[in-house]
Amino acid sequence: MEQDRIRIHFTSNREEIPGIINTCLEHVVQRTKTSPSSPDTFSKVKWVITELLTNAVKHSGTGYCTLIIKVDNDTLTIEKQDEGNPLSLREQATGNVFRWPIESLSGKLEFQIYHNGIDSLFVTSEHSNCAKFHIEELEGVEMPGLLIDTSEHFGLLIMTKASDEFYYEYDPATKVNRFVSLFNLKNH
Repeated sequence: MEQDRIRIHFTSNREEIPGIINTCLEHVVQRTKTSPSSPDTFSKVKWVITELLTNAVKHSGTGYCTLIIKVDNDTLTIEKQDEGNPLSLREQATGNVFRWPIESLSGKLEFQIYHNGIDSLFVTSEHSNCAKFHIEELEGVEMPGLLIDTSEHFGLLIMTKASDEFYYEYDPATKVNRFVSLFNLKNH
């Protein structure tokens, strides 16, 4: 239903972020009354929205993006769309840089992007236009890894850890980047 969806155009102006976050969170509260979010889920939703908007300012290379929040049954979807720079990630072990869409991808590509001493952020790509993020907990905590290396990919780690599923898609026909965060409200 359209009433369960909100679409916000963001002009990549940092000063707009707090107001947009409040509008989005209000929408989430109103649309999840039948399956209310826990305070923990609500905080995670706020982190994801904050990071998506911050990354739009810092990395997209365009002056605007669209944020779409949808509640459908027991799933909350947060999606950021823009026509800016496609995703580009550096493999932590080798320093190789991969840009989506990945030319001549054959098979599955998976590598570590970042770790903070506790968690390790990985990206998996089985299709040239898609990337899915996941977290693996590190054995034997390596603090102060977080204090030594808080890279630009720390925001991706936050969004991946907060979401039940977090992925990226690039549409070569429209040149639109989509970052999507999913929350299964029944699990929270």
